[in-house]
Amino acid sequence: MKKKCVHICLLALITVILTDWFLLARMDRSAAGKKTAGIGMEQLITDEVRCFPIAVSSDDALSFDFADSWMAERTYGGERSHEGCDIITSADVRGIYPVVSMTDGVVESIGWLSLGGYRIGIRSPGGIYYYYAHMESYAADLTEGQQVLAGQFLGFVGDSGYGDEGTVGQFAVHLHIGIYVPDADGEDTAVNPFPYLEEVRDTVVHADYAGLY
Repeated sequence: MKKKCVHICLLALITVILTDWFLLARMDRSAAGKKTAGIGMEQLITDEVRCFPIAVSSDDALSFDFADSWMAERTYGGERSHEGCDIITSADVRGIYPVVSMTDGVVESIGWLSLGGYRIGIRSPGGIYYYYAHMESYAADLTEGQQVLAGQFLGFVGDSGYGDEGTVGQFAVHLHIGIYVPDADGEDTAVNPFPYLEEVRDTVVHADYAGLY
């Protein structure tokens, strides 16, 4: 499991400030245990996703963008469809764009997958699974079972995956976002993340990470 130690000096460079952080801090956390019965999944995801998953830099040159690539053709590991949305970074350099959690939740999965590389899966209070893939590294001490908050630093965008553990360079640096909802049998089923990313495009965490580039 690959992790990057975040020292005090590095934390100073990537100070994470959520635009409406003080509002979030005042939220009634008792709502975290609410049941999903009677709540439409689309509305539930909209309610849960509170910020964009890549922190915005003060350096305009370090930008990113995304498009709706839902169900686009993919061939690694056999013919398949793209179950997510890719956020492409303007600088094709791994390890400089901070990834933050879009939601509150619990780290359910962390580690290597052949397709997803270094990935993190977070299960929200509403039972939705949020998947962050192709990462370069993780925040120090991030472990399965750990609770996280929306806006919390998770690691860095990378280009890992499509091979044995540690494989990089098979595609451009980007962050793959997947959103999975439980079906009637409790199995996770992918839904298109694009509209939810669009909704929080301007609800961002600000990070001064230009010095890492």
